[in-house]
Amino acid sequence: MRALRWIGIAAAAVVALVVAAAVVAYATIDTQAIVRYAAAEASRLTGREISARGPVTLAFWPRLAVVAHDVSIANAPGAARTELARAAVVRGSVATWPLLRSREIVAEEVELQGLDLALETLPDGRGNWQFAGADAPAAGDTGARSAPFRLGGAIVLVDATVSWRPPGGGAASVVAIPRVDVAPRDGGRYAWRGTFDVDGTRWTLDATTGDPVMTLRERVPFDLDAKLAGGGVELAATGRVERRDTGPAAVVDVSVAWEAGSERMSRWSPALAREAGRMAARLDAREKRYALDGIAGAFAGTRFDGNVALEAGGARPRVEGRLHADGVDLARQRSAARAGGPATGAERDPPLPLARLANVDADLDFVVDRLRVAGGVEATNLRGRVVVKGGRLAAEPIDADAEGGKVSARVHADAATGRGRVVVEGRGIELGRAAGKVLPGREASGGVTTFAIDLQGPASARFLAGASGSLRADVGPMRVRGAALDAGGEVLGRVLDAVNPFRRVDSSTEVQCFVARLAVRDGVAHAERTLALETSRLAVSASGTIDLARESLDLLVRPRARKVASLPSVELAEVIRVSGPIRQPSVRLDTLGAAKTALAIGGAIATGGWGLLATPLLSAGDDPRPCATARAGGKVAATAERAPGAGRGAEEVVDVLRGLFKRN
Repeated sequence: MRALRWIGIAAAAVVALVVAAAVVAYATIDTQAIVRYAAAEASRLTGREISARGPVTLAFWPRLAVVAHDVSIANAPGAARTELARAAVVRGSVATWPLLRSREIVAEEVELQGLDLALETLPDGRGNWQFAGADAPAAGDTGARSAPFRLGGAIVLVDATVSWRPPGGGAASVVAIPRVDVAPRDGGRYAWRGTFDVDGTRWTLDATTGDPVMTLRERVPFDLDAKLAGGGVELAATGRVERRDTGPAAVVDVSVAWEAGSERMSRWSPALAREAGRMAARLDAREKRYALDGIAGAFAGTRFDGNVALEAGGARPRVEGRLHADGVDLARQRSAARAGGPATGAERDPPLPLARLANVDADLDFVVDRLRVAGGVEATNLRGRVVVKGGRLAAEPIDADAEGGKVSARVHADAATGRGRVVVEGRGIELGRAAGKVLPGREASGGVTTFAIDLQGPASARFLAGASGSLRADVGPMRVRGAALDAGGEVLGRVLDAVNPFRRVDSSTEVQCFVARLAVRDGVAHAERTLALETSRLAVSASGTIDLARESLDLLVRPRARKVASLPSVELAEVIRVSGPIRQPSVRLDTLGAAKTALAIGGAIATGGWGLLATPLLSAGDDPRPCATARAGGKVAATAERAPGAGRGAEEVVDVLRGLFKRN
């Protein structure tokens, strides 16, 4: 018992001695010298000067605790500002024993308040965040520098601001961070939790990663599993990032999903924001090559897949890849656009990035299994190739199957001239099949169609406004059963009633041909007896203009009857004027044309009124074969009949007009 007593007394004496020594040491240690040493050591490790301009307080046991004010890290030479980062307050604690034993800094807790971090790419292409002291250790130097700094506790950012200035000195992007916590977990993992604001959108971060300090210091691969959500958009990334001698490398599975009407997606792309969508891919980035493999996604009823790669190591970036979609519904997208409200000026005429063609090369193949245009009309097996090289774009060949026929197209654009050309050709397309889809419940057959579009103009969103070239179409015999043409609406019905009085009583319409030969100049298509339609009852020719940019027309339509048998009691117009917006044109009798018609039939209108018009008109007309005339460019064949009374003077026209309106 006495021995135990003396042992206890000795132990108490030792403890008292240690405490006394600690008190004496604390009283005699120059804390500012320690601060200067710590700053110098951190500067050596990073290659940047680190300083604390404000007061610094220290505590030594059981850990080295530091509270520093107005702390800054110097920026790299050539940066926009002198400081890479500065913080109003830095609170931290470092394990004392590892620091005294091997100068190893083990941060047990770090909190930064009011951090202001400015990131940018330097003129030589390096990031200003790349520290000179963070290089890999030389061969054989694996001792003291193997682990000079590591995280043993949480890092907390409060009221921080991070800015990023892109190469070339553009406007900086700013991220405001109310709070973010980075805390260690089991197995060397770290949990990241927090929120931040970008361009008015609040984002929430939830991620787990490897040790970020070990990754920066020792090139240890950085594993991550992160989710970022905000403004109706969710981003996710799972994979590994590492540093190599040739630069950063990453293999990461990435995905993005957004809600319909997403506030954030509306800023990025109003068209995509109209409906919900998603996309996922594997990003493989290394040695200035960035590949998205296994792309899979869905949007607006379309499922798509493929792969895309960007080669950034050449004189110009090069994009190559292949994209596939099971179906694209253009009608659905137009409906969604209308439901989203009227388009703004920027949405109606979005700028085309033609000038960017000079900055990138590309070679992309695409396949669309089914393309729905409108009213159930579809094209299948759409496939094509887009090549951009030296500022010139060539989209060719582009081919598709459509209603029993083939459609081919090619598109060219040149950044140097600002001009573009569009050529589309169709062969063997059965218009009757398409009509049966557009007009449900009606039957149509035949109508084999050939068409050709060749337009050149400014390669911009207003291509049609300045386009010149030609529009050609030929439709063969087609039979339409029932009042199929009634589905065109009130305006079309008025046109057809005026042109074709038989359509209300005939059980079917036998279309023999339709021909269009339009010359386009500066966005206006001109028809000079080069629009023609022939049925078993009528021959119709039209002249006038169609403004492609304004979507309006001004046409003079002239019908000629072919058959008299069983003629019902109808009013038949000789000349119809169709003008105004294409979607809602006005239809009226052209009085001057009617007067000329009256002259051609011997003044029937002036003397007998409308009741006498039908019989002589059915056997009169300028051109019995308007389709042939249209194919010939508006030149009437030599055998065509000449209208009686042709070439009469203006006085006779006035006289007929007076008779027409019962005036003397």
